[in-house]
Amino acid sequence: MSRVYFAAALFNGRENFFNLYLTGGLEKKGHTILLPQRDGFEFNNLEFLLRQGGFRENSKKAVENIIYLLDIGYMIPSSDAIIANLDEPIDEGVAIELVYGRFMGKYLIGYRTDVKSPYGSFSESLGGIHFFPAYQCDVFIRSDVFCKNTEGADRELGILLDKIDEGLHNAPRSREITLDHPQIDKIFQGATLLFGGIGLKDINSPESIQKIANRYLGNRKFFDEYGPNVK
Repeated sequence: MSRVYFAAALFNGRENFFNLYLTGGLEKKGHTILLPQRDGFEFNNLEFLLRQGGFRENSKKAVENIIYLLDIGYMIPSSDAIIANLDEPIDEGVAIELVYGRFMGKYLIGYRTDVKSPYGSFSESLGGIHFFPAYQCDVFIRSDVFCKNTEGADRELGILLDKIDEGLHNAPRSREITLDHPQIDKIFQGATLLFGGIGLKDINSPESIQKIANRYLGNRKFFDEYGPNVK
């Protein structure tokens, strides 16, 4: 079975419930799922904990750096595959994670339940999605979820789960990443500085948060210069 990074928007109850539903179904099929909303950090909670850990100013930038490096520099590299929700509007974070996943040689599965077709006809093979995100994927799944009751929802989402599971059975196990690229090297460097030796199961414990805060503060120059040069 695969170790899978779950790339999806996670900013409201509808999105979070859908992510948890699919995660639970895939875990029952034997896959290990890394779901950021469950296994990563929540913005406000992380900022509060970091302030307790010694931050007195600019904790927002620290939160952004830490979440970005956890997802891009730790969770994705440690996964065999990525599954990505490509319903409209495609989440900006998901699009970036797909590209980095491609650079890192991960097996990518995109799935789409949306009937909106802003870039073509729904009857076309890609269902009207912009072809750039779809072309990052090894497998692209279209699955209609026109449920009128809970029984129909379970049935149609079960079909989607089976399609994703079938795609994951073709995913190779994670292999060492040997890319020689300054930007990706910087991501790995930052992720190692923050999370090295901390298991994902313990990432949200008070001890781990304190350790991450101390590491951030101890490498403040590196992290203060991280991110874009804003003009």
